[in-house]
Amino acid sequence: MPQNLGSTLSDEVQLLIREIKDALFVDQPYLEVSVQGGAVIVEGTYALLPHLPLHQDMGAFARHKVRVTVEANYPKTEPVVVVLDRSIPRKDDYHCSSKGECCITVFETWKASAKDISIASYFNGPFRNFFLSQLLKRRKGHWPFDDWAHGEEGFAQAIAEFIGCRSDAATVKNILSWRIDNECLPASQDTQCPCGSGETPSDCCADLLSGLVQRLPQEEARHWLERLTKKRRPLAPREIQRRIHKNRPFRRIQ
Repeated sequence: MPQNLGSTLSDEVQLLIREIKDALFVDQPYLEVSVQGGAVIVEGTYALLPHLPLHQDMGAFARHKVRVTVEANYPKTEPVVVVLDRSIPRKDDYHCSSKGECCITVFETWKASAKDISIASYFNGPFRNFFLSQLLKRRKGHWPFDDWAHGEEGFAQAIAEFIGCRSDAATVKNILSWRIDNECLPASQDTQCPCGSGETPSDCCADLLSGLVQRLPQEEARHWLERLTKKRRPLAPREIQRRIHKNRPFRRIQ
């Protein structure tokens, strides 16, 4: 059950509550903030409002019933966003699962590239862009923001865009491995560029790698690489049968 916001809360949670309320106070009066299990819950109707002064009198472009779970250790942990109504098709093309869970953005690369990663910046940036993209997807048939594939492929694409390299997983993994092992460009001419060209870094991707050293800490590169190379646990035979039966078309017995 949600806790009363006046009850005893940690300083971390109280600060997060204030930041969320400040971010939503002006134009999101139908979103309520509560605490549940140490996390801050934002739930209610989210109104997608225009930002341009020219459109201020148009009202909301769309409304969605949502629940956002923000852990106390934000931004270490990504918020979980669930659409509670059917305002968004629950399809991969709309980055929404069958349970209403939304893939807002690739949180890791957003944190690494954004100048401001406060919770207010999250709501005004990736969160808003996600729902704006839903509107444009329906009207124009394309996704304007962060339209990557799902799973490992999409994560590799997002990292490649952040790095500025080819989007195939092998190249991305090679460059991340290079970043983990190097704090600067190697002086040796015997080292090959991690992009796979066969050239030395100084004759190939020197600017790209130098920029990566400045923008991506080694520990973060290690975390990204671990996620890319993480092997999924094979399904047990019983789980395989359960999924087969779940997805099998219903047949009426004569």
